[in-house]
Amino acid sequence: MWFGRRRSLPGHVRGEPLTQRENLGTLVRRALLRQCPRCGRRGIFRSYYTLVESCPRCDHHYEREEGYWVTAIIINTAVTEALFGVLFVGGIFATAPDIQWLPLLAIGLATNLVVPVLFFPLSKTVWVALDLYFNPPQGEPSPR
Repeated sequence: MWFGRRRSLPGHVRGEPLTQRENLGTLVRRALLRQCPRCGRRGIFRSYYTLVESCPRCDHHYEREEGYWVTAIIINTAVTEALFGVLFVGGIFATAPDIQWLPLLAIGLATNLVVPVLFFPLSKTVWVALDLYFNPPQGEPSPR
């Protein structure tokens, strides 16, 4: 099952590479719960928007290189526009044949203003989770 549940690796040593590939569903679930995608530790944000530099438990550095968060911005934009599309098309089907354009415009405007602001921290952790899954660290020294 894609979103199957598995525990984090028992006895994981700080700073060492994972010896077993984590399930993508587990990594994304941890990310959406604002936990470290690698080890599951909570409290990886200093404030709502500020991610700590590295995990206090597993020492995973979240920003691997300059420009690392560009994909998080792309994820944030994609989620916002997907939600906008679902709400807009759903609104058209719900009000057809006499479509009410002004409420649809208001919902679309609110969606495109609020969702990116609220989802941005989660887009960072989701990007870290995807990066961990598709490009796991191989034990190389940390860039920081």
